[in-house]
Amino acid sequence: MARKQTNMIKYIIKRILLMFPMLLAVLIVTFLLSQMMMADPSMSLLNIGMDEGALQRELDRLGFRDPIHVKLWKYLVNFFSGDWGVSYVAMPGTPVLDMIGKIWPKTIELVLLPIIIAPIIAIKLGVTSAKHKNKNRDIIIRFVAILGAGFPVFFIAKLLQMVFFNLRVITYDDINLPLMYSNSPLYLGYTSAEIVPPPPLFTLSYLIVLIFLIIGIVLVYKGAVSLKRKFVSFREKEDKSKRTKYIILGVSFIAICSILLIFLTSVLYSFSYGTGFRIIDAILFNNQHHLWDTLIHLFIPVICMVFVSLAPITRQTRSSMLDVIDQDYIRTARAKGVEENTVLNKHALRNSLLPTSTLIIGNTTAALLGSLFIEISFNYTGLGYYMVRSVFMGDYFVIQGILVFSTIIILIGTLLTDVMYTIIDPRVTYN
Repeated sequence: MARKQTNMIKYIIKRILLMFPMLLAVLIVTFLLSQMMMADPSMSLLNIGMDEGALQRELDRLGFRDPIHVKLWKYLVNFFSGDWGVSYVAMPGTPVLDMIGKIWPKTIELVLLPIIIAPIIAIKLGVTSAKHKNKNRDIIIRFVAILGAGFPVFFIAKLLQMVFFNLRVITYDDINLPLMYSNSPLYLGYTSAEIVPPPPLFTLSYLIVLIFLIIGIVLVYKGAVSLKRKFVSFREKEDKSKRTKYIILGVSFIAICSILLIFLTSVLYSFSYGTGFRIIDAILFNNQHHLWDTLIHLFIPVICMVFVSLAPITRQTRSSMLDVIDQDYIRTARAKGVEENTVLNKHALRNSLLPTSTLIIGNTTAALLGSLFIEISFNYTGLGYYMVRSVFMGDYFVIQGILVFSTIIILIGTLLTDVMYTIIDPRVTYN
């Protein structure tokens, strides 16, 4: 057990280190693709009212007239120094990092709700479909799953908009759900102009977390090196066993303390400055109007994403349940007189959730791509909305920033997916 945990920690460290060359490759490819765009950056700069002289000086300052290798070097240096450029179209005059900080909570808020709701409904539908195999319920559920898998998400979005619009007309506005998201620049409890830098205590807390993480990595490295020695005496083996236990205990303690510290400082920061998540901020600031307004605006987009996400999870759950139901231990449980609901929910479902859970975890990153079409269809001002707008308007820095930020989220998501695999299935090991 200790060896498996040590191998897992070493694997996580290697994956984190591999993220840097992958991120560098994404930076280079993103930069080259943005340079091939047909949009003229000078037209983007003219949108903010620059005259000809100021335009030429700004183009020279940004390096648009430099050779491509010089542009790439400046871009990489500025990126790793925290300067991701300034938006000239999406949010004129706003640094890209600040812009992403304002809009990414909306995308995460839109994606998280279907990720939580869809598996609950899909697993229930899959179990019901397997229980009533080849009956009316099974046929209806499979038909709905085929519809969800056969139509693109933007088609479902437009179809739902038409349905709810006609429903509003028929009911004389008694059922009046918003079909488009309101692009309000105001946050809950404060405006963007009132945001100030975090207090020193907030920064100090994160520095302490970083120190704890460095200490944990050093301890794990020392423990891994000591375990590589093969020819040792019995006494040294006992010392190594104790050292391994101390390392595991120390790393666990550091991880728990780090999570608690981040949570406490995040709560402190949230009460002082807000999180940017409208639902969380509405609860923190006790603003029921904004809470219900946000939930109503998210209702149709979330229904659309949930409907599309139901198909693969429902099919996988049904297939896994049918495979498990034919096993000997299920027939034994039925022969003993166990109730059918207990057989299905306690014995069959638990053993069939492994392939379904891996599918659910793997689809979380795919939901980020699906949210792009939803944001465009419902005018939802998240990462996908500003990404498409920047592509058409030639806002290079915003394009590069959003792509890189999305890549970082996907890399972290794949790492967490691999870790979750080992937790769900103990047979999976990383050597």
